[in-house]
Amino acid sequence: MTTRPSALAFAVLAAVAARAQSAPPGSSTYPELTLLPAGQYQMGDHYGFVDPEHPSDEVPVHLVSISSLLIGTYDVTNSQYVQFLNSAYSQGLLDVRNGLVYGKGASDLYMDTYQVLNYSSIGWNGSTFSMVDNRATHPVGVTWFGAAAYTNWLSQQQGLQPCYDPTTWQVDFTKSGYRLPTEAEWEYAGRGGQYNPYYIYPWGNDADTTRANWPESNTPYATGPYPWTTPVGFYNGQLHTKAEFGWPGAQTAYQTGDGSNAWGLYDMSGNNWQWVNDWYDNPYYSISPVINPPGPTEAQASLMPDGQPYHGMRGGTWYNSDAGDPGHGRVSNRDPAYYRAPDNPNTPYYHVSFRVARTAPALTTVSAASYAGVSVAPDSIASAFGSGLAGGSVTVTDSTGAKLAAQVLASASTQINFVMPAATAAGQATITVSAAGSVAAMGTVAVTAVAPGLFSANEDGKGVAAATALLAHSDGSQTSEAVFQCGSAAGSCVATLLSLGAASDQLYLSLFGTGMRGFKQQAVATVGGVSVGVAGPVAQSQYVGLDQVNLGPLPRLLAGRGEIPVILTVDGVAANTVTVGIQ
Repeated sequence: MTTRPSALAFAVLAAVAARAQSAPPGSSTYPELTLLPAGQYQMGDHYGFVDPEHPSDEVPVHLVSISSLLIGTYDVTNSQYVQFLNSAYSQGLLDVRNGLVYGKGASDLYMDTYQVLNYSSIGWNGSTFSMVDNRATHPVGVTWFGAAAYTNWLSQQQGLQPCYDPTTWQVDFTKSGYRLPTEAEWEYAGRGGQYNPYYIYPWGNDADTTRANWPESNTPYATGPYPWTTPVGFYNGQLHTKAEFGWPGAQTAYQTGDGSNAWGLYDMSGNNWQWVNDWYDNPYYSISPVINPPGPTEAQASLMPDGQPYHGMRGGTWYNSDAGDPGHGRVSNRDPAYYRAPDNPNTPYYHVSFRVARTAPALTTVSAASYAGVSVAPDSIASAFGSGLAGGSVTVTDSTGAKLAAQVLASASTQINFVMPAATAAGQATITVSAAGSVAAMGTVAVTAVAPGLFSANEDGKGVAAATALLAHSDGSQTSEAVFQCGSAAGSCVATLLSLGAASDQLYLSLFGTGMRGFKQQAVATVGGVSVGVAGPVAQSQYVGLDQVNLGPLPRLLAGRGEIPVILTVDGVAANTVTVGIQ
């Protein structure tokens, strides 16, 4: 659990925020990530399930120790994969032959485009990849090579070392970049830290069809052409409407259960299969090492009925995942790609996706406002997490090699809050925390001109904004309105309903955040999906590193909407989403 030093309480602002998720999930340029702590667990099936097609591959149950890990909160989506395809193609890294995508000059298939397989959501017009349907935030369907190639590209985009050799596809776990999770890491993530008792599914032992996109879930997406995927994170316990999502089914509303696990990871059961890094070997558990099992080599892999080795998949799908078919959605279930369905074994890969993973650095640095994103900006407030940080000093070594002392705002054993030096150059920076005369922790972070984050009232980077509201009257007078009200308990802040006043009145919002003052082009915003005027962002003079942006006047068509999202984008980079209430 992170600490939130009171020194960062910026008046009406709740000081620092917990991890925030972009909205809607999977719409960000890069995958949203969750940091998992290091730990141990008993890997395998604790309930005696036997898959008739590949029996005894989930036993013996054995101890596994996993290092701290960054892993995708959701599967990589179609829109995120399109970003990769267009970027990689412009760099000469891809070939498109007869509508099939390959590595440049290689024979390893990455994916099918819509022109070849009308189940694909990604089209190719001869020069550009684009979405051809409304499945932008659904999990992408790709081969193992297409997934591994994406992780290499993502590493390149963020100045990290790629983990895969694209000529042999061997993984190097010592590299700093992204890769596919090992099978042991995937199950560790899927269990969400729940070991007493061990669960069958990510959320518990109940095969609850409201919590996952399974064959019997009766989702409003289970109609029309395959794949019958849902948007990532769709099963979040909320009531969804056709007006909001535009699904093909006739239902006007669909009540979901919460399918996330205790670590906040979604779709660890159902929706699409997920690739793991490992080759599949049926008896591997009997020889698996305890510490960070790397999985079997290709030479060790079990040969399938066609005489070929296959990589492993986890999590099950919309087609075959529920408890009776036959338990593919269980968190311990193993499945070689030979048995992928439907139409095994020669079906296209439109129902197999992946989530990215990266061995966590010793120190993780994020925006102190949103705790989201993969970068911070110069002259912004940052939070770094590690151990032994209390009383520490911070040195930033930027991409030019310059060493810059950072102003520390507050520190505790596992968290230190500081201001990124204004002179920090863009690129990969190394953050070093020194305490008691020695280096306590070290990590890296990407530095970009803007990395917008907004503070929220509940200190968790989401929900009602830590903001102020001003109602301007036609006679020149002004009235302040409270944006939120809070109880005595942590996390109890709720949105108040703001009045738009008389027809001649105008309501303005002032949002507070960090990482925005370096913008060069423009900031745009929507409130409840409606575009509003933006003034700023500018540095807020009262507190170091704090930025302010003013929105308004809010259009009167928002009247009666209740609590609605506020989405701010600065120079094309979206901040975490916060909310306000309108009466």
